[in-house]
Formats: sequence, C-alpha cells, structure tokens
Amino acid sequence: MIFGSLDPWSDIFPEGLIPHILDLVISAWAEFPKPNRDDHEVPITQKFRPVLIRNKNLIRLPVSISREVPEDDLQTGNELGRIDLIFTHGNREDVYFSFECKRLNVVLNGRRKILATEYVKAGMMRYITSQYAASLIHGGMIGYILDGDSKTSINRINEEIKKHCKELKVNSPGKLYKSSVRPNDKQARETKHQIELRQFIIHHVFLSA
Repeated sequence: MIFGSLDPWSDIFPEGLIPHILDLVISAWAEFPKPNRDDHEVPITQKFRPVLIRNKNLIRLPVSISREVPEDDLQTGNELGRIDLIFTHGNREDVYFSFECKRLNVVLNGRRKILATEYVKAGMMRYITSQYAASLIHGGMIGYILDGDSKTSINRINEEIKKHCKELKVNSPGKLYKSSVRPNDKQARETKHQIELRQFIIHHVFLSA
C-alpha cells in the first residue's frame, strides 16, 4: 500500500488510515478462531491481536498495535484507564486510534444477555467523557457478538443510544448510522457526537462469532 506523506508529529491521527484499520479488523476476524459464548473480551482481544499484527505486516499498514495500554493524564500522571486496542502512527503518545471492546449476546448463568447497556454506558461513554482520545476526533468500538445474532445486538444498542442521546451528545433520535468510510459493509457503523467544540466520530465494528 502507498499512503503518501504522513506527518509523525501531527496533532491528529491520520484519517486516511482509518478505513484501512477497519478493513484490517474485519478481514482478520474472518480467519480468527471464533470464541465461545462465555468468553470474556480481554482474552478474546489478547488472542486477536497477533492475527491483526500478522495481517497488518503483510499489507504494510504503517501502524503499531498494542493492547491494554494505560491512558495517563499528561498533566497529573493519573491513570485514566486502559485502552483495549490502540493503533499508533508517528511519535506522539497522545495521538492514536483506539478500540474499546465489549461482548454482546453472551450466556451468563445459563441465560442470554445482550449487554447493550454496557456497550453504551461502559464503552462509548469513555470517549464522550474524554477518558480516552481527549484531544482527538475519531475512536472505535468493537462488539464481539458471541452468538452471531448481530441484528438483535444492533437493535438493542440503537435503543440504548436513543435512551441516552443527551449523555452521548448526539442529536435525537440517536442511532447507529452507516459507516462513512466503509459504507457497503454491514459490520461497520458510526455515531457522531458533539463534545464541546469538537465533533467526535465513533467507528463501530460488529464481529460475529
């Protein structure tokens, strides 16, 4: 691949790399051994990362991929959280494209739980509160759909977004929209959020087991 000039000291993550990252995640998942319905997101992501690294090296995508990366406040040194997956390009530790990963449609104590509320309130909200990507304009969510029923997951997430549109800083009625960078792929969606003076886009990728 040829990406042209990429500034390693840019204040923002190169937007031209984002479609390729989404492509990488979706294509790598296609060859990844699918997890069980009671698996947790951390071990799933731990096993998924090597596949992502192998594939990005094959296509020479100019990013590094890390997981469980501490996000520290650069003013206070306090840890704000740990980012599930982070793609970096260049020399700035605070400039990256990240994914918060959440399970969907799991079996807990023998019962099916969609976990759409957790996806929204414990996932998406990390960007809205600037816990992650505080000075950036793009971030990502990965939903591991552990029973393959993406329709139910997306419908329930839409209900949660609509219910919490004010907190999520989206125009009512909020919902998942077609991806602007991968419009023909049903696995990819996006939401747009007005966080103070910046518009923030969350790129959602739904991966079915």
